[in-house]
Amino acid sequence: MLDALATACLFSGKNQQVIDLGSQHKLTSGLQFDWHLLAAAAYLNIGDIEQAEAHYLAASKLQGASQRLLNSQAALRLKQRRYGEADTLIRQALSQDENNPQTLQLHAEWLQLTGHPQDAQVFYERATQLSPTDPLLRRALLRNYVSQHKLALADATVKHILQYTPEDPYALLLAAWLAAINPDPLTSSTSQQQLSELLWQMSREQIEAQPSRLYSRALLSYVDGDYEKARSDLTSYMQLVPADLNAVAILAQVYNRQNDQSAAIQLLEQHIKHLNTMPELAQQLITLYIRTNKANKAEQLIAALRLQYPDNAEFAILHAAVLKQLSRHTQAQQVVDSYAQQHGTTALISTNQALTALENDDLPQAMRLVDQLLLQAPDNSGYLNFKAAVLIKQQQYAAAKTLLHSILQRDPKYQAAQFNLARIALTENAIDTAVALLEPIVASKNGNKPAPTLLAAAYIKAGKMAEAATLLRDVSAVTPYPPADELLFDLYLQQQNYAAALLLVNKGLERAFLNETLLWKKAQLLKLLKRNDEASYNTELLSSIVQHDADKLLRLAILQRELALYPASERSLLAAHAIKPDAKIIKLELVNHYLLTETVKQAEHWLQRLKPLTTKDANVQMLHGDVALMQGNNQLAIAWYQRALQLDRNFKLVWIKLYQLAKQTADAANFSQLASETLQKHSDFSWLRRLLAEHYVNMQQYADAIQQYEALLAAGHYTDDVTLYNNLANLYLPTDAVTALTHAETAVRLGPKHAPALDTYGWILSKTGQYQQALAVLRQAHTLDAAAPAARFHLAYTLVQLQRNDEAKLILQQLLADNSAFSDKLAAEHLLQQL
Repeated sequence: MLDALATACLFSGKNQQVIDLGSQHKLTSGLQFDWHLLAAAAYLNIGDIEQAEAHYLAASKLQGASQRLLNSQAALRLKQRRYGEADTLIRQALSQDENNPQTLQLHAEWLQLTGHPQDAQVFYERATQLSPTDPLLRRALLRNYVSQHKLALADATVKHILQYTPEDPYALLLAAWLAAINPDPLTSSTSQQQLSELLWQMSREQIEAQPSRLYSRALLSYVDGDYEKARSDLTSYMQLVPADLNAVAILAQVYNRQNDQSAAIQLLEQHIKHLNTMPELAQQLITLYIRTNKANKAEQLIAALRLQYPDNAEFAILHAAVLKQLSRHTQAQQVVDSYAQQHGTTALISTNQALTALENDDLPQAMRLVDQLLLQAPDNSGYLNFKAAVLIKQQQYAAAKTLLHSILQRDPKYQAAQFNLARIALTENAIDTAVALLEPIVASKNGNKPAPTLLAAAYIKAGKMAEAATLLRDVSAVTPYPPADELLFDLYLQQQNYAAALLLVNKGLERAFLNETLLWKKAQLLKLLKRNDEASYNTELLSSIVQHDADKLLRLAILQRELALYPASERSLLAAHAIKPDAKIIKLELVNHYLLTETVKQAEHWLQRLKPLTTKDANVQMLHGDVALMQGNNQLAIAWYQRALQLDRNFKLVWIKLYQLAKQTADAANFSQLASETLQKHSDFSWLRRLLAEHYVNMQQYADAIQQYEALLAAGHYTDDVTLYNNLANLYLPTDAVTALTHAETAVRLGPKHAPALDTYGWILSKTGQYQQALAVLRQAHTLDAAAPAARFHLAYTLVQLQRNDEAKLILQQLLADNSAFSDKLAAEHLLQQL
């Protein structure tokens, strides 16, 4: 009688009534034993493991070898995630009776928790056959079916449960839970509506009499995504049952869903004394610490848990995650490998090792591990989806899609597979498909940060920049998500919105004041915003961080040089050289530095250190040319540059230096010859052909310039370049106005706000007698660049042709007032004299 009464109370969540049975009734020795086991179960339900242990100890003094006691103790060890001890107790119990339903269920639980759901199913089903009316056992079997996405078996099981407990809220909740993942929306809404009507009709007296119904109502709201209702009901429930740690865990998850992670952390920290007795809470808190960049706190907590539960695979994985957050990646891998060596490989450990291999781009190892997992569970959607992810990294998109579609045939709502299909679609530039897959995932608001980040990337490809920015800001609104932050940062840079990019970086620095990556970005942004004093301070912070890294010191030196912080740049270069005295690039940059600061002797000193490379390194030969140029010896400089080109014909910087010298009429003919000879051998050097065309313009060899420009267009190069078409229009104007007009129209089409192109177009219109149309275009060019002398002269000329002499005279007087030199100055003076 006691056993049946207590079991009924446990089933309905009346744990305190079970505990009170022993003090309210005088019990025999046998009943005392039963009560101790039942009271321990009640204490476990409310998370008080110390009291549960005390009752197990008392029971062991009465019947130390009892299989019921072994089962109860094993259940406790499973709850504590002490799987090794649990396995020992279960084996002892099975040795007494291998057909005991409770022992078989515990063995199934152990298999389920250690990552063997298919093996667990065998023992759950065997236990259920032996005890067909046990609703708790049926619920466990149901959870096993759902974990394997065996929805037909799960549906049959939940119907069987409801035959025995048709109005029990928890049983109905299981039906609603199953319906939530059921692809049939009618089934889903019917089950949830039935449960909702039952729970929301409860009176206050009914709730106080059976608080578990309030808990069930909160869970239903959670399943429905109504987190505010769930939060309210859980808060009320905890006022009635303050010791229920399961409710604490669910409420913390509700806070997470509402992006209120600080509230979740505060709630869990209030129950920190129970974290060792309920590992789920500790696991949740550590995960929150990781997400909120509190890895040091997480490390303290996980270290204590690992000591208490050394054989717990989940804690080993979590420990590795904490170490990764602290950038101790090697140590993280050692934790996982050490666990596998000491306790054997579980599915969880193998999964983590496969993930690590994928992160490290060790794709063969990742594939080997996931194939081993699939041998144990060939229909496991998670494993199949992971294999698809490996195939995506291997660019085997067709094979990946086949796997993903097979998953979605069984479970159309499996979002991880939908996400990977969207990744493939985006890679194949099927943007609409990617968006169609991702938008429902994002709309479900499941807290998944990669999905909205990938959707934002799709929006960017589709040109929806505002939508992308909104999504990315929302993703990192509460806690940072580096991929989203990186994408938003790149978007701001693309839009040249440097101020917004700086705000984003500063937000990140509020969380991590000395984050090196963010400090580099901040310095670059401050430079772009011409806030050099602040940028200078930022480089000082960077200097203190990178002082032992030669490569980073070199990068810092270049940044300091760009900010005109020449003494600081020199110090950084010398410090880098002290760390890597043989590094060629550092010596080259030291020569560059001293050339830039016009310290020729120091430049020659560092060049001397590069002497062994003089005959075989084009960079060194170019620097010899730079030194000669600084000393005023142009011919020697040209000779060095030409030697550099003999080693590397594609050395663009050297060609530009020779072009600049030729522009000053120093060796102009030789430049033309050298460039032409190079283009005969390397016709694909389009940039050099463009440079040669510009050179011919400088030399007033217009026919040759036209020939080079037209060759570029014929080969399909620079076909969207406004400046090239504008140059061609100007070159053709003296001899072929029709062709000039065609090129000018193309330039304006490519750059409707490009002032020089508009000026050329307007000038050609004017020179061909189309004065009214020319006037409108030239006014637009003048509005865009009011200081351009050519546009002002062309506007004045056109006004004269339209007999608007006073306006033209005023423009010419203003143009010639400052005596600046420009190509049309003589023509402008002559026109003014005529007026």
